[in-house]
Amino acid sequence: MKRALFLAIVAIALSAPVLATAVGPLDGAYSVTETSSEGRFLDYVVVLQKEAAQVAIAILLPDVETWFYGIGTLSGSTASGTLFVPDGTSFGSFALRFGADGSLSGTLDTGETVDLNGSRLF
Repeated sequence: MKRALFLAIVAIALSAPVLATAVGPLDGAYSVTETSSEGRFLDYVVVLQKEAAQVAIAILLPDVETWFYGIGTLSGSTASGTLFVPDGTSFGSFALRFGADGSLSGTLDTGETVDLNGSRLF
C-alpha cells in the first residue's frame, strides 16, 4: 500500500509542470544526489516556476517512500525558500542554484545541512 501511494505521488509530482501548464525555463525533474552526515542518497526534485519570481519544488525520497515540498522565490538562477511536510508544517529551508547546462546544486537545511548535486532529467 505504501509503495502504491508513493508511486502515485511520484506520478502526480512528475506531471505537475504539465498539469499547471507552466513554461518556466527551469521547469522539469532533476535527479539529485543528497549528501549528508548519514550518507549519500538518490532523490528527485521537481521544479515548477509558478511566476517570474516564484518557484515551487517537490522533493521525492524513494528510499524512505516520502516527500516534501518547498515554496520560494527565484532570482536569476538561484531559488530559496521554506520547506514543508505534506500536512503544511514548515520544517526547514532550501537554497538551489540552476546551471545553464541543466545542473542543479544547493542545500537543504532541516536541522542538518544536506548538500544537493544533480542534473535535469527532462
